[in-house]
Amino acid sequence: MDDYFIPINLFQLPLDTEDLLFRIKGGVQLEGVLNKTDEEGIKGGFKEAINDLISKVNSQAFILSGLGGSLYMWPKTHASTHPSELQEDSHCKAILKYVTVEVNDLLKKASKNITLKILPLKVINLQILFEVTRPDLIKRVAIQHNNMSRIHFKLTLPIDVVVFAHPEDPWGKLQDQFVEAVTEQLSAMDKCIQRYAKGKSVPMPQAYHFELPKKSTLTTIIYPAGISDETLQPQRKELHTELGLGNKPFFRRPMTYRFPSDEMTTKYLRNVHKYIPAPNPDEFKVSLVHGSYTFYHCVQDNASDYGWGAPYRCLQVVISWFNFQGYIDKPVPTVAEFLIKINEEFVNDVVAKEWLKANEMVALLNFCDVSSITSDVRRKSCFINLQANGRLTALQYQQHNLEQRALLILQEAQEEEQEP
Repeated sequence: MDDYFIPINLFQLPLDTEDLLFRIKGGVQLEGVLNKTDEEGIKGGFKEAINDLISKVNSQAFILSGLGGSLYMWPKTHASTHPSELQEDSHCKAILKYVTVEVNDLLKKASKNITLKILPLKVINLQILFEVTRPDLIKRVAIQHNNMSRIHFKLTLPIDVVVFAHPEDPWGKLQDQFVEAVTEQLSAMDKCIQRYAKGKSVPMPQAYHFELPKKSTLTTIIYPAGISDETLQPQRKELHTELGLGNKPFFRRPMTYRFPSDEMTTKYLRNVHKYIPAPNPDEFKVSLVHGSYTFYHCVQDNASDYGWGAPYRCLQVVISWFNFQGYIDKPVPTVAEFLIKINEEFVNDVVAKEWLKANEMVALLNFCDVSSITSDVRRKSCFINLQANGRLTALQYQQHNLEQRALLILQEAQEEEQEP
């Protein structure tokens, strides 16, 4: 079996899935009263307020609406504005007639290629609403008088829930899942507040969605806004232990899953390897380093780097990978910025507009806080050495946790004797 070493990630949501992804979002108003203003009293007040909000989600007042359509639904009672088409045992794909579906444009085009097995993931966006006039919302009025100081608080929680469903799942069961998923996220937000509230400072909990190896759905984690990833490291370690993920990072905020609407905000493609058929596993052994990256190529952004810009573009890809994994926090330099840095002392041996040598590439990577190792491959036996060294390199990366270091495979240009 040959080795096929690719330092990129295939741990992504499957491209050939028929599943529908329902994304439930909305600003939900959280309000309550603090009887005490110390840390314990503040935490208790927020817990009580979230419990009241959970009760509201599990009532008839909870509504979901489809964006771009006329659909409104009451998940608790399974009622909707299209009762004849959306019945208890109807296939949930029936909703597609009444909502706007969000699809990655690139995958939509690629799915027409018969050589690629791609069914673009369909994202259905739903918005959270609440009724305010329903009779069951009327509560008993209690009049109480005391001399204690009380503080009324109000804030908007950014709910962001994802629910996966097969197109033929029953519509009634799916609505129950909507209620359960929103309830679980509110409970997770409460845990976030209880953990990170300090003194009189209460952080805003936010939802982040992540992809995990060998999992065909997203995993949602609640992090407090305004707190660094370094401070969140203990929580990430707990998650890794709970899920058996080892030492590789999966839950850093830069690694958040990007929905089709997120992809529209950038002109660069990500993870283009996902759309290429994988080698036959019976003939090749594929070794991978997980993570996302941005694809760069020559003459991009109207740059005139044809014929000499490829090494710089490769460096951009590498640096983008380190950014997405949260190892560094620096913007990817443009080719022009690389050329400017060439004139500085630590890379003054680099000659602009020529192919970069190993030490020159290492210097530019170091400038972006990316450490690297090199591996020489001689031209005379390039493919043979790459096969043998690839097997060893993959093993070294696995055993010595070298993920945080870029690997440069160098080919030495040597003149060879040619047969007449």
